Amino acid sequence: MPLILPKNGYCEMEEKKSRFIGHCAAVYTEPEARSFISDIRKQHPNANHNVFAYSTIEGNIIRFNDDGEPSGTAGMPVLNVYEKSGIINYVCVVTRYFGGTLLGAGGLVRAYSKAAKGAMENSEPEELVIITDYLIKCSYSNLDRVKYSLNKQGIAQIWEYTDICQGSVSVREDQEDEFQKAEFYEILHLSTN
Repeated sequence: MPLILPKNGYCEMEEKKSRFIGHCAAVYTEPEARSFISDIRKQHPNANHNVFAYSTIEGNIIRFNDDGEPSGTAGMPVLNVYEKSGIINYVCVVTRYFGGTLLGAGGLVRAYSKAAKGAMENSEPEELVIITDYLIKCSYSNLDRVKYSLNKQGIAQIWEYTDICQGSVSVREDQEDEFQKAEFYEILHLSTN
């Protein structure tokens, strides 16, 4: 299952007197990612580097930037942290204030990775749950069977009673197969969230 960032994450650390500040957030479009990056740059106008990586499912966009650090030592390590974790629809910016000591390529990779991972972990990633809303109809004679079946599957339901019984149900992706196989009700698809 893919993971998402339910809230913005933040991490601050120091490596040989250089300060690294990681920020991450959920984004769904490239303009949202670019806006987040711009906001972080405005918060840190005196920083030496604002390295970033982002990925959005919409348009299959993946971008990263070393922002003046040696090629492959900053943006790619940030991207790797998120890609290896299975997180989708994210942006991460790691800001660096240079402390006067060169870290070398390996030191930069480790520091940027650590700040990115810290921000990600503080966001407390969670599994993406896809929910589909349905309207179902059944007769009064089948209502108890239908409710029993839906309750057994753990499917949330709200009922309306007119000449027939109509229920609004929210079905998680992992419940779909059993829900579709059930008898005694007619299914009408509403929307997927």
